[in-house]
Amino acid sequence: MKDILTGILAILVLGYLGTFIGWWGIAVVAAIVGFALQMHGGMSFLSGFVGGALFFGVYTYYLDSANEQILSTLIGEVVAFQPFLPTVLIGALLAAMGMLTGKYGRDAILGERREAKYRGRYR
Repeated sequence: MKDILTGILAILVLGYLGTFIGWWGIAVVAAIVGFALQMHGGMSFLSGFVGGALFFGVYTYYLDSANEQILSTLIGEVVAFQPFLPTVLIGALLAAMGMLTGKYGRDAILGERREAKYRGRYR
């Protein structure tokens, strides 16, 4: 649980650095975070998904409120739905895939982490 929260917070904090690259910069940041943290595949995906969704949601809301929702209302009229949720979903999937890429890159370079299985009370 601690690793998941660490991954989410790292993506939230470092996600802004990815915006200097482009809209896909969150995937690079998530790959670096996934490489740095040792998590299993599912937990890595979940951490990246939640962190990316939170970051893209906050950042999209910030950019949209900075221009008084002019662009989002115009796009909403053209495509007949609000573009906020698809934007957040794309950001979440980008971060989740980036986190998995970093995790599997770490496994390929350093070897997969093996944990001892608990076999009961007596060993």
